[in-house]
Amino acid sequence: MTAPSPVAPPAPGERTAESTRIRPGRARLVGLAVILAGCGGTAAVLLSPLPADLRSSVSGLALLAAGLTVGVSCTFTARRSQGLRKRGWQLIALAALVAITGNLLAQSGMAADERSGVQVVGDLLLALAVALVTTGAICLPQARWRGRDLATVLLDGVLAVAAVLVIASSLVFSDILSASPESGVARATTLLIPVLDVLLGTVATVLFLGARSVDRAVMALIAAGSVSYVLSDLHYAVVFARGGYAFGSGADLGWILGYGLLATAAILAPDASDDRQVPLMSASHEVRDTAVVYVALLSAGVVQVLVPVPAEVRNGQALLWLVLIIAASSRQILLGWENAALRRGLQRQVANQTTDLRRMVRQTNVLLDSVGDGIYGVDQDGRVTFMNPSGLRLLGLDDLEHSSGEHAHDAFHAPRPDGTPYPRSGCYVTEAIEQGVLTVAEDDEYLRADGSHLAVEITASPMVDETTGEVGGAVVVFRDATARREMEKIKEEFLSVVSHELRTPLTSIRGSLGLLSGGALGLLPERAATVAKLAEDSSQRLARLINDMLDMERLTSGTVVLQSEDQACSDLLTVVEAELSGLSRVHDVELVVDRADGVAFVDRDRFVQVMTNLVGNAMKFSARGQQVHVSTSESGGEILVMVRDEGRGIPADQLERIFDRFHQVDSSDSRLQGGTGLGLAISRGLIEQMDGRVWAESTVGVGTTFWFTLPVGATARRVAEVDLEA
Repeated sequence: MTAPSPVAPPAPGERTAESTRIRPGRARLVGLAVILAGCGGTAAVLLSPLPADLRSSVSGLALLAAGLTVGVSCTFTARRSQGLRKRGWQLIALAALVAITGNLLAQSGMAADERSGVQVVGDLLLALAVALVTTGAICLPQARWRGRDLATVLLDGVLAVAAVLVIASSLVFSDILSASPESGVARATTLLIPVLDVLLGTVATVLFLGARSVDRAVMALIAAGSVSYVLSDLHYAVVFARGGYAFGSGADLGWILGYGLLATAAILAPDASDDRQVPLMSASHEVRDTAVVYVALLSAGVVQVLVPVPAEVRNGQALLWLVLIIAASSRQILLGWENAALRRGLQRQVANQTTDLRRMVRQTNVLLDSVGDGIYGVDQDGRVTFMNPSGLRLLGLDDLEHSSGEHAHDAFHAPRPDGTPYPRSGCYVTEAIEQGVLTVAEDDEYLRADGSHLAVEITASPMVDETTGEVGGAVVVFRDATARREMEKIKEEFLSVVSHELRTPLTSIRGSLGLLSGGALGLLPERAATVAKLAEDSSQRLARLINDMLDMERLTSGTVVLQSEDQACSDLLTVVEAELSGLSRVHDVELVVDRADGVAFVDRDRFVQVMTNLVGNAMKFSARGQQVHVSTSESGGEILVMVRDEGRGIPADQLERIFDRFHQVDSSDSRLQGGTGLGLAISRGLIEQMDGRVWAESTVGVGTTFWFTLPVGATARRVAEVDLEA
């Protein structure tokens, strides 16, 4: 008596499918309390040692009251339902009234010694009630099956009903027929009710097994109530056929409990108003339903073999087996047709996806072939898997045969000037594969097929699986950077020449302006002194620019001479404080030394120059009254230096570019703060010359922190080694 049915989107003021979760209001609570009290009270009487007549009377009244309760509750539920659900509850309510009438007629006829016409009519009415309940149960589910699901459910129902009827005919019907001396209509009515009972119980169970979550609670109650009612009916039929049935025993509780569960299902039914289709059955539901059906079929076969039955029952069983064979064959044909349709659908999908994939491959190949830059891909082991025509042309290759199975680093990277190869560990290809690091605009040198070197600018991107997050390889894009490097070399040579040529006359100009503004040539009028002072400041700024350009040229050409030695970081920061005390006063920014630990192997003057650039920038871009913090500490075998300000911060997309020459976050900074755009580039060059590295971290509106590392002093290293050996 269970079946899923469709639920439509809720209309205004209408409850949703969530109301299938039991949420009784006051009226529902009263109804449930009445049912529980009635079932409990009846059970107490029927299971007690009270006189049989009293118990029989209580049983008759309880059956009457239970039937009325089902009729009333189903009628009220039908009033708040629509569509098939409304008809289903109406049919069950009608069945309850028919069953009450049938029970009254059947019990009045039992007073006679022989089976009377009144009792036969009562039995026919009871059979009609069972048929009405079965039909009503089929109409109840909100989730309606559709298409092949509906056909499969119908065939499963036929198989299950036929199999259960085979079992019942062997275990129950044969006893009823052999014990009943009647013939004709009376004999037929005696067997009709048990057959319809088996049909009801089987249908209710099949509907419950196929119910979706929206119907499961109600259909479980209907299935349980139907099975309880059926068991009592079958017990009654067997006992009555063997010599008569006396009402008032505990066996009557099956009917009363069945009525009570049906009434409870009606009370707790959701208020959904119309039908809703649901998705096709899942694979797990199909497997479960198939297993249940074929277990019933196997059980029927076992019972048929083991339990002997009369000839008249055997004829009926032969007909049932014919139905079973037809239904099972139809189900198998349906499943075969579904599998064939599914296979054809999958083949079409595969064909369509293959066509789409080929089209995408062609488009990708056209794109790769039309790009002027070289592009190659590597797998998880760094082996080259493809290269576009531009890449082959830049490297002077006809194909990738000579590089097949070779690591990209070994195949393309040029060696050091002394001929030794660079380690794989520092290669951007290795970093992309092993760490998922994206490398952008990095300079490198590749080895052509003829042995010559090619200056390139590369971008290496890891290929990350979006679902697993694993790196499956990398794509490297490289372009010929020969022309760019030649232009940079020409520019650097030009700047070097211009800087040296400007330096000599500028020195004379600065000296003359210094004498003039200092009064060595006589006192100047106030306006002339102001102009002379402005000219002297401008010449000093020009001198700083030329010095920065010369430093940059030396760093680029590798002619910077360092005089590194062990220096206590506390002494170095003391010098920095003294050098920048004037700038601190000018900008009203306090320089705070948080920590000064460690001994660094560093060029003292170059360290002060780097700190002057970093701390000077921090002070320039800090508001008055703010602080700039510096510290040094030993970490991981190196000295870590920090410069942190509380200024406006640097956007994330600018953090790498700020170390480029002449680059400033805001072009107006050079005018407002007097910067040249070379300070950070020089600082990075000097730090790298001292075997360190530098980077920046920043949050806009919070501040910026610059970090750089330096080698630990030789004395400190020896002490650390002794400690480790100890």
